[in-house]
Amino acid sequence: MDSSYINLTTPIVAGQSTLWFSAYGFGWGYCAFEIRPDVICQYLGAADDSQKQLLLAFQLGKRKLAGVAERKMPPPGGERIEITGHDL
Repeated sequence: MDSSYINLTTPIVAGQSTLWFSAYGFGWGYCAFEIRPDVICQYLGAADDSQKQLLLAFQLGKRKLAGVAERKMPPPGGERIEITGHDL
């Protein structure tokens, strides 16, 4: 599937600045993800771990994140999947 058909929800900032979001697409379903602030700073270019910088880096990296979401298989129990620097 082309990752341009994968949509990402608006992220929320969870405890310790971790971003939580979901990815979804027609015929693909929903899957929940999380990204730690150190990964966002190092791999998506956030200047620091402030909420404003994390959300900006998320918006600028949406295409890359959609590609990662497409490649990750959802766990059988429906747990949130952590995106690491290796994934990016």
